[in-house]
Amino acid sequence: MWPLLFISALLIWDITYTYAYDESVSQIAVNLSQASYCVSSSWNCITCTDENILEAIIESHGERVIMGYNRNLQTMFVSFRGSSNIQNWLDNIQVRKIYPYNDSNIGVEKGFYKAYQNVKTDVFETLTSIQDKYSTKSVLLTGHSLGAALATLMAFDIKDIYSILLYTYGSPRVGNPEFVNQFNITTNRITHYYDIVPHLPEEALGFLHIPQEIWYNEDNTKFETCDDNTQHEDDSCSDSCSPIHCTSTSDHLNYMNTPMGSSSCELIS
Repeated sequence: MWPLLFISALLIWDITYTYAYDESVSQIAVNLSQASYCVSSSWNCITCTDENILEAIIESHGERVIMGYNRNLQTMFVSFRGSSNIQNWLDNIQVRKIYPYNDSNIGVEKGFYKAYQNVKTDVFETLTSIQDKYSTKSVLLTGHSLGAALATLMAFDIKDIYSILLYTYGSPRVGNPEFVNQFNITTNRITHYYDIVPHLPEEALGFLHIPQEIWYNEDNTKFETCDDNTQHEDDSCSDSCSPIHCTSTSDHLNYMNTPMGSSSCELIS
């Protein structure tokens, strides 16, 4: 009896340790998130580090996804680009839930889902090819802003097929509480101080963030692992600035001291 309990405890500890927030992994992911804004034909930007092997660039209906393999983590990666014009996207965002899954209780934001559908087929086919080439079913999904929402939707689709690392930056809320309840993936949802985007769409409209929030302070020197779960968000983390102070676009465009967005490509190329 005791040996079994001891082994069980070790397994639980190992799972917790394996999926704890890792800043070194996060640095890889944030680099990939920014690279998706800048890469159009070749691997040629500051955040396009040598540890990443670029295998494909997918572009459709204004969306872009970069895919490949990371040598250090020995995992595939899929990085979704955010809006090419973040301010225009913020000014024109329209919020409406749709219920596209077999379980009609699961609702997601219509615009995010539509953007994801624009690239989904090509991404899935390419991922299968990369999986065969590198003999792995491990995948790092990442993205910033709108790209974070698309990475989250893909994670929901493949959670029973692949071993997933999900690191997102400045993600908006993607779905309703039932989406969050059935998400069932250990994630790292990184937020930065007073970033406006994590507060859209509003909770009052029936949206809820997936856990686990990792909240960085203003100058990105320290972070808090927040006490959020499938039922509620942590009022002491990013939500602590709500409702009147969560208005910063500059915080949205700076994650882990990496300038984010298309406008930053010239600065870091």
